[in-house]
Amino acid sequence: MTCLHKQVNVFFKVPNYTFIERFFYRNLCGCEHLKSSLYLHCITYKSFSVKNKSLEDHLRVLFNFNEIPQDEEWSSLIKNARLQSFKKNEVILKSNLRHSDVLFVAEGILASEFTAGEKTVIGRFFRPGNLCTNFDSLLHQTVSRYQIVSITSCTVISMTASDFREYYNNGISLGKILRNIVLEIIAEDILITDVKLLYGKNEMIEFIRTHYPDIAQKVPFKYIAQFLGITPESYSRILKQSHHNS
Repeated sequence: MTCLHKQVNVFFKVPNYTFIERFFYRNLCGCEHLKSSLYLHCITYKSFSVKNKSLEDHLRVLFNFNEIPQDEEWSSLIKNARLQSFKKNEVILKSNLRHSDVLFVAEGILASEFTAGEKTVIGRFFRPGNLCTNFDSLLHQTVSRYQIVSITSCTVISMTASDFREYYNNGISLGKILRNIVLEIIAEDILITDVKLLYGKNEMIEFIRTHYPDIAQKVPFKYIAQFLGITPESYSRILKQSHHNS
């Protein structure tokens, strides 16, 4: 068992925290004010049906509010954001362009992917409650080599990159939440990168099955294999061996 594997096991012994809260909280040594802020403002997203839900309904669930705050930032978000639905296998944000939108996932699973030669690689998956875009393209206004695709049918809340940057840089209430969400994304991306670099394929599959069960259950083998960097046949074979050994 690797040191990282032991560390991940420790993360999940911390009670009453979401997965990424446990990871990030443990690594903010000495930053008590930031730990407290993260605990208060990290998203705890609950499953719900999107049918007949308004934008305001989705925002309340997304940010765990009883009522949406009545201030200028939130009023602007409600006015300018859009609720969009996509079928599975749609390209939502295209590669080779500057990404001009930021998405909050309300329902379904999305992924960021790029193509190298004839090989498609998935960088990460986005689940309900996740903030979804290519931040390199967004913040530096560069062309993105990644595209965002819908792995399942999905519903997202979309805002423009310019609106997001305004809330993120200058916002007080909404801005504080968005800044904490971006910290979550950074922490989770670091963890996913470490897992991909340090874990064997069997360990990576077990990690997904244990800590991302919705992805293991809902995402076709093809896409999980692209995330792991193996063929769908290899992924299927490892799963069968795992079931046989258990």
